[in-house]
Amino acid sequence: MTALLKRARALEDKFAYDQEFMFKAQARRNALIGLWAAATMRRDDAQAYARELTTADIADPDGVFARLRRDFDAAGVEVLDADLRCRMTSLLKDVARDMYEGR
Repeated sequence: MTALLKRARALEDKFAYDQEFMFKAQARRNALIGLWAAATMRRDDAQAYARELTTADIADPDGVFARLRRDFDAAGVEVLDADLRCRMTSLLKDVARDMYEGR
């Protein structure tokens, strides 16, 4: 295998690893934001709600935010869009750091 082919393979492997890492980090973030949202809305089914949110991004890239926005509005809980996005970003950073450190 030539050096160029080895380099291409290494880049492909890194890309695949990064995509899998981000998918797992987003799934964990979605579960955590679901637990927080369920507590904020005073829902009794926090674990089930969190599990539902882990798959919300699969069909729609912004599915978790849209689902949370609808659910907060339906529950009559006021959470600003900017605050919700900030919490989602912060949780994703924390989860990714924890995963990277092996926690």
